[in-house]
Formats: sequence, structure tokens, C-alpha cells
Amino acid sequence: MNNRRDNTTLHLTITYALVASIVIAVILYLYFLNVSVVHVIMRKEATQDVNQLRTQIAILETEYITAQHTIASQMGTLAEFTTDAEKIFVHRDQSSLVLRDN
Repeated sequence: MNNRRDNTTLHLTITYALVASIVIAVILYLYFLNVSVVHVIMRKEATQDVNQLRTQIAILETEYITAQHTIASQMGTLAEFTTDAEKIFVHRDQSSLVLRDN
């Protein structure tokens, strides 16, 4: 009879341990699922922030280049530079070469 009680106690202990491990496994699964969802959301927000910063940088670069051209134009006017006339390019045909193959 004593052996039977020991067996029942052992089975109850094993059953409680298995139920506890299943509960812990479910809790850990839900925790890691939550963490992964939060990570995805944070990554999307970080990507949006990076894109907004890139847009702001592009706008500032455009303003800088515009200001740079304005300053260069003003400096050229102060130094009495004038606008170049349209350039004329000379075109040479193959027949006008000095050295020819025989």
C-alpha cells in the first residue's frame, strides 16, 4: 500500500511539473511573440525617421547649392566678370588629317 502511495505521489509530481512547464512555455511564447512584433513596429518607425531625415538633408543641400550659386554670381559681378558668349566648336573630317594611311 505504501508503494502505491509513493507511485501516486510521483505521478502527481510529474503531472504538476509537466503542467507547469507547459504554462511556462506558453508564457515564454507569448512574450517572444510580443517582443518580435514590437521590434517590427520600431524598425518601421526608425525607417520612416531615416527617410524624413534624408528628405530634410536633400532640402538643405538644395538650399545650400542655390545660395552657393547666388554668392558665386554676386562675386563674379563684383569682380566685373561677364557672361561667356556661346562656344563654337571646330569639327574635323577624316579627310583633313595631316597623316593618312597609304
